[in-house]
Amino acid sequence: MVRHPLIDDVVGPAIVVESASPVVWLTDALASLLRRSADAGRMVVLRTGRESAITPALRHALGAYGAAWAVADFDGTLRDGRTGAAASGIEDFVHRGPELVGTPSPEHPVAADSVRQISIDLTLRHHAERAVDMGSAIEALCHTVGTCPTRWGTAEPLTVPWDRWVVTQYAKHEAPGVSTSYAVGEGFSATMTAHLVGGVVVETMSAVLTVPEENTDPELANRLFDAVQQVADQVVPVFGVVMQRRGDADHLIRAVSHGEPSPLAVVVGPEASEFLDRDGVWPPPRTTTATFGTRSGAGDLSGAGDTHVADGGMIVRFEDGWEALESFLDRIDEDRFLQLVGGAPLDPAHDEGTLDGHVRDNRVAGGQGAA
Repeated sequence: MVRHPLIDDVVGPAIVVESASPVVWLTDALASLLRRSADAGRMVVLRTGRESAITPALRHALGAYGAAWAVADFDGTLRDGRTGAAASGIEDFVHRGPELVGTPSPEHPVAADSVRQISIDLTLRHHAERAVDMGSAIEALCHTVGTCPTRWGTAEPLTVPWDRWVVTQYAKHEAPGVSTSYAVGEGFSATMTAHLVGGVVVETMSAVLTVPEENTDPELANRLFDAVQQVADQVVPVFGVVMQRRGDADHLIRAVSHGEPSPLAVVVGPEASEFLDRDGVWPPPRTTTATFGTRSGAGDLSGAGDTHVADGGMIVRFEDGWEALESFLDRIDEDRFLQLVGGAPLDPAHDEGTLDGHVRDNRVAGGQGAA
């Protein structure tokens, strides 16, 4: 049995934490409860009112530890705060999973206001012969939109001034185990993890950046992808997903719907590119490719470059969102691919319904997760 001062109720194997706070943070106490509950095989269910919001760090932690967010409406009914699907009770989260799949409840409102955002989920392998420098990929991406992290930490509130060297030292201190840290700034939020695999540092980053509204900065997409290619000169990308979405300006996650996101591109590292089926028409319909890390064809944004070079990766840009992404995913040896990436860059997209929920049979459009 898990004993902890934050526990308000126990429903079967579910541990219920009640919060009336307008913003629920990933405090040290809550982080310890999530960790201990997962180790004991129990699910934490955070139950809040409909007006409460959770932070990006807490959202990540809920996903990492298989925890749920239940929102109680004024009439006492429950729904999943992330997907909006109705729940008959706490038991639903135990039996159906921490994120409920289904039609959003009528009580799950559409956001009244939102801003345009870009989310980037990327797994990187640091070169064994170079000094490890955590956070450099995040800074390269942030500089393209003029917003960068100002504070970071491992639990909230995040009060430590952003310093790449300090972030790197923390990751080294936690090695060979997994280190997880969070960073925020004006119009920016991110989660970073690092761990050792065969003596090589594998870093994952999941960043959300507020960007100008569509058509106000026509060169933004090119700058972002140029930044990804710049990152590829310092580390080895394994795989990444770039999405366009809507969200709240303060980056908090509220129990509302922001509509369906749109895939912009995937980043396919040299190893992952070996699992692509390039027979027939290549690149796939409605996509263009840019190569990086190759001795020939680097920087080719036309889609006409030789992407068969074994030591190179590519950025696959989508012309029409989901159809183009589906066309690309049809070319992947999924089992071998998931073994390589370990699910890391796909986990946030899966949590948000942007892969399994959309690309496969049951298309789910719901809460902030679909923003």
